[in-house]
This record gives sequence, C-alpha cells and structure tokens, in this order.
Amino acid sequence: MKENLPYLLFLLGFIMIIKGSDWFIDATIWIAKVLKVPNIIIGATLVSICTTLPEAMVSGSSSLHGNASIAFGNALGSIACNTGFILGLTILLSRPAIKQKNKLRRTGMFLLFLIILLTAFAFIFGEISRITGILFLGILVLYLYNNIKDAKMSSSEIKQDEEMDTSRNTVTKNIIMFIVGIALTVYGANLLVENGEIIATKLGVPDIIIGVTLTAFGTSLPELVTAITAISKKAHDISIGNVLGANILNIILVIGLSSSILPFKVQHSWLYYHIPFVFVIVSLLVIFSVINKKRFQRWNGVLMIATYAAYIYFLIA
Repeated sequence: MKENLPYLLFLLGFIMIIKGSDWFIDATIWIAKVLKVPNIIIGATLVSICTTLPEAMVSGSSSLHGNASIAFGNALGSIACNTGFILGLTILLSRPAIKQKNKLRRTGMFLLFLIILLTAFAFIFGEISRITGILFLGILVLYLYNNIKDAKMSSSEIKQDEEMDTSRNTVTKNIIMFIVGIALTVYGANLLVENGEIIATKLGVPDIIIGVTLTAFGTSLPELVTAITAISKKAHDISIGNVLGANILNIILVIGLSSSILPFKVQHSWLYYHIPFVFVIVSLLVIFSVINKKRFQRWNGVLMIATYAAYIYFLIA
C-alpha cells in the first residue's frame, strides 16, 4: 500500500485541481457579473486566467521545490495539449465557425511571437533567467490591460440585463467556493508536483517527460471541460478564445512566474524537440484560421490531433 501511495496522491491532486478550478471559476464569474463586468472580459481574460491557474500553481510549486524541468515542461506540454488535443478535438467534433477572423489571427501570431521570443532568450543566454521572467510578467500586465481595453470598447454589444441573485446565502456560498476553490487548487498542485517527482524517480522517467504528458494533461483538464461545455452550448468561440488565451498565459504567466522565482538552465531537448513541436502545432491553428473562410474543417482537427500524438509518441519512444 505504501508503494502505491504516490500514485493515489498524484490522482488525488488531479481531482483536487479539477474540482477546485471548477468552483473557483464559477465563483469568479458570479462575482464579475455582480460587479457588472462585461461578459466578454470574463471570457477573454478571466476564464483564461482561471483555467491557467493550475499550470501556474504547479509550475510555481515546482520552482519553489527547485525542479525547473517540470515547471517548463508543464507549460510547453499544456500549450501542445491545449492546441493539438483539446482544440483539435473541438474542431473535429463540431467544425466551429471562424468568428472575428482578424482577432483570431492576431492572437495566434502573438502566441507564435512569444514562442520565438522564448526560444531567442534560451539560445542567447542558455537559460530562462529572472530578467526574462520579469519581462514576461511585464508583458502579462500589458496583455491584460489591452484585453480589458478592447473588451470595454465592445461592451456596448453585450447584453447585461440578467438579474443576479445577491441574497446573503448566495453571497456566502460564492465566497466559500472562491476560497475553497483556490485552496484545493494550490494544495492539489503541491500533491501533483511532489508525487510526480517520486513517480518519475521510481519509473526512471526524466522530469521533462512527466511535465509534458501526465502533469500537462492533468492541468489542462479545465480547458478540456470548458471546450466540452462550449461544444454542448454551441459557443465554440469561447473555447477557441480560452485555449489561445490560456496558451499565451502559459508563457507570460507560468514561465514568467517560474523563472522569476528560480532561473533555470535550458536543456538541448527543449530547443531542438519540445519548442519546435509546440511551434508547429500552434502554426497549424494559425494557418487553418487563414485558409478557411467561414469555419474550420474536420481534417484540420484530425491533423492537429495527429501532430500532438506524434509529439507524445516520439517523446516516449
């Protein structure tokens, strides 16, 4: 039983992150609506921050434990999983319409720019330094400011006549969900990292592989849940916007936060395998958003999923 404990705690960490994120997101959306924040801000910025919270917690915890490989691998793995698997699955199942084509293309190009910038710093300095982390956090502030500014400009198009329940019981319930949700996410992230490292040692698996597969998929589950919900409600643009926003935050928030806490050396496999594969997967999304006129095609989703599967296969093989 003692030998299986790390696996049970690793699974418990997954569950805590999923449930904690779910409660936290629900409570945050309720708070935003009560404060009359436009819904578009919730979708474009707040939901992405909430669904990226597990990655930020896991990577920050990894850095505090002195293990940069899981932190960096988790961020890269999450981008690959979010785009290649989750968004690929969304496109395959529902052929979503391409709305706000220019904004989608700009966001995708900005994500590619961040990947190139990350690669350049890694090549030049041979590490992801504290200065690089602080720079990314500075870009985070500008990114959030820009999103809020754009959202306010288009807020007149959003109906906000929904009556919100602000009774004492509802307020208390949402405050408790907010606090408990954060607590579950933070503690679940710690369980995930600590037991992920133990499992990696037991199996003789490099930390980077644990980071880009099990840990990355586990912390990407909120995006997956959001995507499935969006498909069921035919609100596919929320899923696409959330995935792109979460990917951007994986670089400027997750990697920025991790390297600000603890700078880490760059491994050759990151530069010559992981980052190029992530770049290709994101490039596919940008290309498909350009060549398709009105909606994505199912073969687009198949190719994205196949690329992600190849990434995982060659990583493990």
